[in-house]
Amino acid sequence: MDHNFENLGPDRFQQLAQALLISANPRTVCFPIGQPDGGRDATAPVGIESGKDEFIVFQVKFSRSPLSIENVTDWLLEKTDGEREKIERLKMRGAKEYFLVTNVPGTAHLDGGSIDKTLKGLKHEIGIPIHCWFRDDLNRMLDGHWDIKLRYPEVLSGHDFFRILLEAGNRDEHERRLNALRAFLADQYEEDVQVKFKQVELQNKLLDLFIDLPFRVTFRVKGKGLIYTDYRSDHDRGRLFYDDNETVLTNQHDNGDTSGTAALLLGDWGQKRLRQVVVEGAPGQGKSTLAQYICQVHRIRILNKQADLAKLPTNDQHSALRIPFKVDLRDLAAWLAGSDPFETLSPDPLTPEPRTMESFLARLVRLHSGGIQFDVNDLLQVSKLAPLLIALDGLDEVVEIKQRSDVVAAVTKALPRIRENCPGLAVVITSRPAAFANSPGFDASAFPHIELLSVKRSQISEYAERWMDVRGLTKRERDEFRAILQEKMTAPHLRDLSRNPMQLAILLSLILTQGPALPDKRTNLYDDYVDMFFSRESAKSPTVRKHIVLLKDIHRFLGWTLHASAETNRRKSSGRISSDELRTTLKDYLVVEGHPTEIVEEIFGAMLERVVMIVPRIQGTYEFEVQPLREYFAARFLYDTASYSPTGKEKRGTKPDRFDAVARNFYWLNVVRFLAGCFSKGELLDLADRVKALFDDKLVGKTRHPVELAAMLLSDWVFEQSPKAVSQLVELLSSSENIGRLAPPMRHGGHEIIALPQHSGGRRVFETAFALLEADTTQPDRQRVFAQVGPRGNVAHLRLG
Repeated sequence: MDHNFENLGPDRFQQLAQALLISANPRTVCFPIGQPDGGRDATAPVGIESGKDEFIVFQVKFSRSPLSIENVTDWLLEKTDGEREKIERLKMRGAKEYFLVTNVPGTAHLDGGSIDKTLKGLKHEIGIPIHCWFRDDLNRMLDGHWDIKLRYPEVLSGHDFFRILLEAGNRDEHERRLNALRAFLADQYEEDVQVKFKQVELQNKLLDLFIDLPFRVTFRVKGKGLIYTDYRSDHDRGRLFYDDNETVLTNQHDNGDTSGTAALLLGDWGQKRLRQVVVEGAPGQGKSTLAQYICQVHRIRILNKQADLAKLPTNDQHSALRIPFKVDLRDLAAWLAGSDPFETLSPDPLTPEPRTMESFLARLVRLHSGGIQFDVNDLLQVSKLAPLLIALDGLDEVVEIKQRSDVVAAVTKALPRIRENCPGLAVVITSRPAAFANSPGFDASAFPHIELLSVKRSQISEYAERWMDVRGLTKRERDEFRAILQEKMTAPHLRDLSRNPMQLAILLSLILTQGPALPDKRTNLYDDYVDMFFSRESAKSPTVRKHIVLLKDIHRFLGWTLHASAETNRRKSSGRISSDELRTTLKDYLVVEGHPTEIVEEIFGAMLERVVMIVPRIQGTYEFEVQPLREYFAARFLYDTASYSPTGKEKRGTKPDRFDAVARNFYWLNVVRFLAGCFSKGELLDLADRVKALFDDKLVGKTRHPVELAAMLLSDWVFEQSPKAVSQLVELLSSSENIGRLAPPMRHGGHEIIALPQHSGGRRVFETAFALLEADTTQPDRQRVFAQVGPRGNVAHLRLG
C-alpha cells in the first residue's frame, strides 16, 4: 500500500519517520524540528553497550512532489551536498553509519537503478556505511503500524479506515461498527451523487458541475492581532490582510487559478488551521453543494469509487481522510426539540436517550445503514480510532430563532466533548450571513468565517463547458452557445446575474432556450430569474410559500422607494434604508394594501433571511444586493401599479404618464429600459410615439439621450411584436444626424457597443451607415463614426466612434 506522505508536509513527515525509528529502537534519540541539530534528525547508539560513544545518524529528506523528480540520485546527492561539513564533524564525534530517510521512490534496476546508484554515490561522498530508506521501505514499515497511522491520519487510505475499525479491540463489536459505517457512507454517497436543481430542470452528478468558488476567510481574536501568517499549498496562493483584531485571507483575484474553498478546506493548510469553520454565502452561492462535495470526496476515497476518484483534482485525491457525517441542521433542530425528523422513514419507537448532537449522529448512522445497531458509545469508539468530519448544513434554514439558538448551543457544547476523543475532528457549518445583529450564530473568535465570493470570469467558461457536456450538446450547438455566451457576458446586467452557481445555471438554461434573443429581453430575463429565485425559496420555506405574492409586491415597492430616495438624496441614502425605517415602511405598506400588520415581523424575516435580495452591507442598513435588481423592481412597480384612466374618469399616473416622467430623467435610464420591457403588444405603438416625442423635446431633444434610448429599446427587443413601431424608430435612427449622435463622446474612447438585431432595425441601420460612409469621403471624422458598423450573425454591431 502506498501511503500519502505528501499530506504530512516536511515537519510532520520528519515526526513520522522518528516515530518509526523509535518503534524499531526505543533508544533512538529524536531531535526537535526547526533547531540547529548539526545535521541529525535522529541518532541511535551502535551495539548493545550503552557506554560506547559510537552512533548512527538519521537524516530526513522530504519532497512535496516526489513523482516529478526526474533523477532521484542527483536530487539526493544535491540534498546531502550541503550536509558534508556536518557529517565530517559527526564522524569525528563517533558517527559510524548514516541513514537517509525520504518519501521519494527508488528504482530497482541492478547497478543502474536509483537505489544502487544513490547508495554508491553517497558512500563515495560520505566515507562511512550509508543506507537509504526510500518510499517503498517506509510503506512496508508503516503497513502494520496502526498506532502510528492513527497519530498521523493524513497518510490513511480508505482501506486503512476499515482495517483500523476491524482490527482494533473486540472483533465482533468492530465488525458491527464497520458494517454500519460502510452502509451509512454508501447510502449518503448515493444520496449526494446527484445535484438536484429543480428550477432549471437540472439533475446531474455533483462532480460534473461543481465549481470551487473563491473565498474570504476572517479570523478574529478578541484583543489580539495577527493569528496565521502564511497560506501555501501546491496550487493555491492566498493574500492576507490584517488589522488590530482580525486577519483576512482571500483568493478572489481572477488570475486563472480556479482552486477555491474546497481546496482550502481539504488541503494541508486548511486541515491544520481551519478545524471548525462557518461558511457563509448568499442564496444559490453553493454553500450546501460545498458541504456535499467535501463529504463526497472522503466517501469516494473510503469506498474506493475509482471512476469518481479520477474526476477529482489531484490535490483532493490525496488530502487527509476523515469519516464524513453530513447533517441537515433543520433535522438536528427537530431532534433537539424532542421530535424525530426521520419518523416517516423509520417509524420504530425510539429508546429514551439524551437529545444531543452525538445521539443525533448515532441515529443518522442507524437510519442510513438500514437499521444496524449504532449508538453514542459506538460513535465515541469510532472517533477514537479515526478522524471525523461533521458538516452541519443550513443554519439559516432553522427559521425559528429559539430553535436556532438551541442548535448553536448544542453544537458548541458537543464539539469539545467529541474533540476530546477525536483530536482530528473537523467541522464545517454552512449558513447565510446573519440578517440581524442579534441573530444566533457561532462565535467568530472560535469559528473562523469563510465567505464564498462570486464566480470568477475564468470559471464561467469552465462551468459552461462542463454544463454543455452534461446537456449533451452537439459540436455545432456548442459553437453557437459559446459565441452567444461570450457576447452576452459583455452586458453588465448579465454579469450581475452570473455571480453565483445557481444564477449561472439559470442563465445558461435561459441562453439555451432563448438563444441570441436572451440579453435583449432584459425584463423577461429578470422576470424569469425572479420567478425561479422565489420558486427555489418557496420550496424551502413555508413562510415564503405562504406570502410569495406579497413578498414580490413588497420588493417592487421597495425597489421604487429606494431608487427614488437614492436620487433625491444620493449622498445620504445611496439606496439604503435603516432597520427601523424598513420595518416602518413595511408596516405602512401593509396598512395601505389592507394586509394585517401583525405579519410585519414574519415578512421582515422572510425578506432578509430567506429571499435575501435585500442585504445588510453596512451595519444597521439594508439595500438591494445589486443595483439592477433594484431598478428592475422599481420598473415593475411603476408598471404594475399604474392608474387605469377610462374615458370620462381620467386619472393621472397611467403607464404612459409614468413612462414620460422617467424617460426624461437620465438617472432612471435603466429603470426605463426595464419599464419599457413590461409593455404589452397593444401598448407598443403608443410607447414608440412617446419615444419619438423625446426627439422633439426642447431640452432632452438636444442631447444624445433620445437616440441612445431608442437604440437601447430596440436592442432590448421591446418592440419585437410591433413591426410598425420598429420601422418608425429605425427611420429616426437611420438619419445621418442621429447615427452621428449614437457615437459616444470622445472621452469614452469610442468603445461603446449597441447591438441591434436584424429584425429590430440592425440591417437598416447598417445599410444606412454604409451608404453614408460611401457617399461622404471628405470628412474623416465623420467617416470614423460609420466605419465600424457591421453585421455579426443575426445582429448588427454598431461600434461607433
